[in-house]
Amino acid sequence: MSTLASRIGLHVATLPLGRSLVAAALLVGGAWLAWFLTPQLTAVDNVPDLARELPTRFGEWRERPSPLLQVDVAVADETNLNQPYDQVVMRAYENDRGQVVFLAVAWGKRQRQEVKVHRPDLCYVAQGFGVASLTTRRFDGIEAPGGTVTGKRMLALSRRGGEAVSYWMRIGGLFSEDAWDTRLHILKEGLKGRVPDGVLVRASVRVRDARDAETAWPLAESFLSDLAEASPEAVRRVLLGWGDA
Repeated sequence: MSTLASRIGLHVATLPLGRSLVAAALLVGGAWLAWFLTPQLTAVDNVPDLARELPTRFGEWRERPSPLLQVDVAVADETNLNQPYDQVVMRAYENDRGQVVFLAVAWGKRQRQEVKVHRPDLCYVAQGFGVASLTTRRFDGIEAPGGTVTGKRMLALSRRGGEAVSYWMRIGGLFSEDAWDTRLHILKEGLKGRVPDGVLVRASVRVRDARDAETAWPLAESFLSDLAEASPEAVRRVLLGWGDA
């Protein structure tokens, strides 16, 4: 043992000073770079309890109990370890004319490449629907700190019936339209040392076919506009972005 130690000691002692300094610099630099590139949580303070703060009555809309199950916001076979949401609210609202809109709001504090808000087209397919159409939609009647709210109109059909769905997904300051944009945005945020939050805001109306959907989508989007306007400021920040916060 002593002979081995002496050999090691001799080896270290005879290592050129320049190489020792370079090796030390690489070790210190690597540790610093690892710390620097580790994303830190985006400063999102005072997030409200959405179940309590999302309005249950606004304009012509009133929350109503519904025995009808909504399509879950999570992919059917996900595990709790991969649950991307910290808060989920799923409700049915009815207006004075008896029209019903189903709302789902799902917010997650930490959006990462492997755990992030699930796209509704995947959730619907996982639960037995076929996506008959999926198009980009600008929600011009809704204002966000970062500008235009962009989302999707989707028609999902199954043997049990269909749903006309209007939704947006916000990841940090991005209103995401596709999976690659989302991944790139999360990567860019990570390189800045940040982990963005994310939210899915989805309104759906039961329909029989594509013809019904043409009138259902405007109803769902009018509902979302009224909801955003009626929500407290703290809730609007969750739904639409944090601006400079």
